[in-house]
Amino acid sequence: MISERQQKFRDEFRAEIPEDYDGIGHGLWALGIGTVVMIGLWFLLDRPLIWLELAVLPAVAVGWNVVEWVVHTLVLHRPRKNKIARALYVRHTLTHHQFFTAEAAELEGVRDLSIVFFPLFALPATLVLSMPFAGLAWLAISLNAGVLLLMGVTFMYVLFEVMHLGAHLPENGWVSRVPLLNTMRRHHIAHHDQRLMMEKNMNFTFPLMDWLMGTSDVRRGFWGTMFNGYDTRFVAPPRQRRSKAGGLPISVDERR
Repeated sequence: MISERQQKFRDEFRAEIPEDYDGIGHGLWALGIGTVVMIGLWFLLDRPLIWLELAVLPAVAVGWNVVEWVVHTLVLHRPRKNKIARALYVRHTLTHHQFFTAEAAELEGVRDLSIVFFPLFALPATLVLSMPFAGLAWLAISLNAGVLLLMGVTFMYVLFEVMHLGAHLPENGWVSRVPLLNTMRRHHIAHHDQRLMMEKNMNFTFPLMDWLMGTSDVRRGFWGTMFNGYDTRFVAPPRQRRSKAGGLPISVDERR
């Protein structure tokens, strides 16, 4: 059940969303750009591919998982003096975590997608940041390896958006039954518990680093953690404390 404080914050935030904002269009553009990029990169590949080139893809998946865990843990939930890091902290901890809580984590309309999806420039920016690594893969292995690295990054970006969306959609049959998606939905909603959000369930795509680093609230082995779904039998109870940032009532104006 949504609290009066959270409802007030949501109303204030929604009042700032531009009137012409199209949440469905935002999502379609984000996923469409990613799909077009992957198709374009596919045509750049010189086939047949060798195993060493294909090995780049799982390496990208693991690398992405590490980066998302590190950024989420050390940047999105830690106030920094750097302007970019501070803006990310405000957007995530002081806005996203005020808008969605573990008790009220679902969208109430398509305009709420503005606080779920990244801005459209995020994928191009991510690819630019990935270019040096693609160049190293090209030099170390082949041009195919560099192209596959960029394809893998794009796929992981799209997966990130899909998993995050799935966590905040209204409850329905497919988000609760699709393997891994149901795991990450429960995983992420639990992360919105203010007692957990500073230190638990930091992954968005799949909970590899949370399992390795002991930051998952699920106490299971690797496969059990990956495909835990909605099972609560192995969930450790949260410590009875409130986070310094998340426990404070914050208005839209106070985020600036």
